[in-house]
Formats: sequence, C-alpha cells, structure tokens
Amino acid sequence: YLSRDGAKVINVASSAAYFAALGLDTGNLNGEKSYVPWSSYGQSKLANILFTNELQKKADEAGLDWLTTVSLHPGVVDTDLSRYIIGEDKFQEMKESDSFSIESLASKATSLFTLTPEQGANNQVFLAAGADGKLVKGAYYDDMKVKEKLGFMKDEEKAASLWEISEEYAGLTFDLTGLDKAVDDKVVEEAIEEAVIGVLEDSIEEAAEAETSEDDSSEENASEATEEEEGDEEQET
Repeated sequence: YLSRDGAKVINVASSAAYFAALGLDTGNLNGEKSYVPWSSYGQSKLANILFTNELQKKADEAGLDWLTTVSLHPGVVDTDLSRYIIGEDKFQEMKESDSFSIESLASKATSLFTLTPEQGANNQVFLAAGADGKLVKGAYYDDMKVKEKLGFMKDEEKAASLWEISEEYAGLTFDLTGLDKAVDDKVVEEAIEEAVIGVLEDSIEEAAEAETSEDDSSEENASEATEEEEGDEEQET
C-alpha cells in the first residue's frame, strides 16, 4: 500500500555506476558470462539508476502524480564493501596487520575522507523526508543535490529491457495502472492484520518445533546416559 499523499521510492545507487560507462550489459546481469568485482559492482549500481528511471516513467504514464522515485550516491562510506572486492582473507589481513603494504596504505589513506555509516545515510534520509519539498521526480542525487546523469545513465532502451528481465526473473508483471484505483483503507488494514497474524503463527509454530526437537534430544541423551549407567553396573557386577 502506497500513500496517495506523496509516496517515495528511494533507490541507493552509487557513483560506481561510472565503472559501467559502456552501458548496462543485460546479458550478464548475474555474471553468467564474466565476473570482475568492480565492474560488476558498477553494473549493479547502473541497474539501480536505470530501474529508477523506468519506474518513474511508468508512474508518470499511469498518471500516478503522487509517486516520486529517485536514485542517489550516498558518498564514500566506511563499510566492509571491500571484503567482497578484494576477498575475505585479504580484507582481514589488511585490517589486522600492522606491517606496511600498498593495500594497507591505500586503506588507511581512504579512511581519512570516508563517511561513517550514519553520515552515509544523510542523503537517503533527506530525500525520504522530501528534500525540503523540492524532490525532483526521477532525479539522481549526490550530496543532497541533483546531479546530471550521463547518457549511459539515461538509456531508455536498456531501462525498459531491465524492467522486462526483472519481471521475468520475478515471475510477475508489475502493472502500475492498477495503483491508481481507489483503495479501501479497511481492506488494507485487514490485509496487513492477516499478514502479521500469519507471520506470528509461523514464528510460534517454528518455536514449538524447536522446543519439541530440544525435548526429544534431551530425552535421547537421558536415555543414553541411563543405558551407560546400567552397562557400568553390569560390568561392576
């Protein structure tokens, strides 16, 4: 359920999209053909931007003037992202080692201008709050300001293709025209309540199964202990 008072979809992309300046490779979205950490990461961030473009385009075509979607670069944030780029072992070695190396030097130098995760959330929080009432539909933001998208970041053909492939992967068709119909708040509330109850029931059932499994295990251990004691008594006899 999206509020008709002004729903927002905020997609966290990255300036790493520039690593994919040759354009989105829709035939290699899952690394089927090749995988190189930084370029693949750039492809995924470009996909975030193109998907945002297409979502806003479809929302506009469906007359959903209450829906705004934007993408953003959060800044260079001090996270563990590099562990997936250089590998877990190398990442841990760099963090724990006090010895000099090009990698450790680069890591320490980079940490001087990176943002904390809290600071890195500023951009998306600002946009989710409405950008002081000046949120631009379909825009790409950097440092809480609209930044011009280069040609490969505005490729409508690739954006449409990505949308279609996403629907194929998800096994559904996402038709935005249906979102413009009047929504019965009571129906929505009942659906949410039903979903919450379903989740709670599943949790209770899982907890009960886990408890039963622990009881069975305890009984088995007790039985084994009893058998061992009886065996020791027989040997003593």
